[in-house]
Amino acid sequence: MRSDCFFFCPVRVRFGEVDGQGIVYNGNYAVYSDLALEEFLRSKGYSCRMLAEKYDSDICHRKATYDFYSSAFEGDDLEVGISNIHVGNKSFTITFEIYRKGEDELLVRCESVYVGYDVENRASRPITDLMRSLLTP
Repeated sequence: MRSDCFFFCPVRVRFGEVDGQGIVYNGNYAVYSDLALEEFLRSKGYSCRMLAEKYDSDICHRKATYDFYSSAFEGDDLEVGISNIHVGNKSFTITFEIYRKGEDELLVRCESVYVGYDVENRASRPITDLMRSLLTP
């Protein structure tokens, strides 16, 4: 539900993101949700690159589950909301909700799991204290 979202990231659907019928290709919703996470972290003063390189707080996308309710089309102004974040030891789960700007009809709900990532060893690692604090709404 839109009112449950505590952060929104605007996205305009571009020509290259739709199929021949003008409908957003499903794979682009992963890009939209990653963008919303990145902008959420930026709103707290940290870019993903800064977190990874300067603060050793790298993450990677582990899994995503999508529920599609309605279609988005070329030229639509969308808002990708974050409605829930649950932080565990080595991972965190974010619920994204995608709406057309100014509308309450839910188009897509996505639950994404990200893990703390050790680049050098190419393995998961615990979420850093800094990342944990940033993920608190």
